[in-house]
Amino acid sequence: MARFFQFVALAGLCSLACAQTESSPASTSPEPAKPVPTAVKSQEHDPLLDLPPLPHGKVSLLGGTVTRLDRVQDRLTIQPFGAKQKQKMNVAFDVRTHFFRDGQPSTQRDVKVGERVYVDTMLNGTKIFAKSIWIGSDAAAGSGRGQILSYDPQSRVLTLHDELSAQPVKFNVGPNTLVRQGSETRSVADLKPGALISLTFGPEQGRAGTVREISVLAQPGTQFLFFGPITYMDLSRKLIAVANESDNTTYEIYLETLPPGSLRDARPGGEVRVSAVFDGKHYVARSIEPANASSSIQ
Repeated sequence: MARFFQFVALAGLCSLACAQTESSPASTSPEPAKPVPTAVKSQEHDPLLDLPPLPHGKVSLLGGTVTRLDRVQDRLTIQPFGAKQKQKMNVAFDVRTHFFRDGQPSTQRDVKVGERVYVDTMLNGTKIFAKSIWIGSDAAAGSGRGQILSYDPQSRVLTLHDELSAQPVKFNVGPNTLVRQGSETRSVADLKPGALISLTFGPEQGRAGTVREISVLAQPGTQFLFFGPITYMDLSRKLIAVANESDNTTYEIYLETLPPGSLRDARPGGEVRVSAVFDGKHYVARSIEPANASSSIQ
């Protein structure tokens, strides 16, 4: 009986030893941990909330003056430099548009009616879209040309009908503003309504720019002599355009006071000599003759 119990005890010890031997690999070689799922990256473009990326298309540079600004529909109207008053362009913009002032990042709040801008435009569907809008207030680049509507000597504010803007533009005339007519120095008393002027101005102060120099081009009643080739003729309106050689500028001249048939020998491309008077609105010819003729065509 004693041997039986010894056999049972020995068998139990062997079973325990085998169990430990079989289970040891599980403890020394644990199963590799499964990687923790990473968070799904958010989409860069939300099709429900964000505007789609701009299409890749040709970009054109447009320069002009802002004549109208609609911040509700995100649209501005530009009068291109050198274009006629009726030739305006509507340009759309939104949060994808980049704004710059003097080369530094800016916002759409800096865009104002009357400012001169350069716009990188592209076609987005059927609309002209502004990819970038560059607003310039550099004093060296600021210039204007137009007709004086009024000048208030008390406030020293000059109101100008700028040839590139549909809206009147106001400028401050400071005590150091230089007024010239040709090579002669003039006073601010010569800034009369109806006069044609060109000017350079400094950075904006409030709503008006500070004028540095004003050149009086023509006063009502001033007589001028133009010499150069005819570039345009409209006989129904009695109107010609002459490329004046003295200042490399083309002037429209009305011939309404000349008798019928006075343009019988005039041809586009032909050089003429025209004596004209500025009446406050137009240059009106008093006489016209071919450049190689000795007598006037009147």
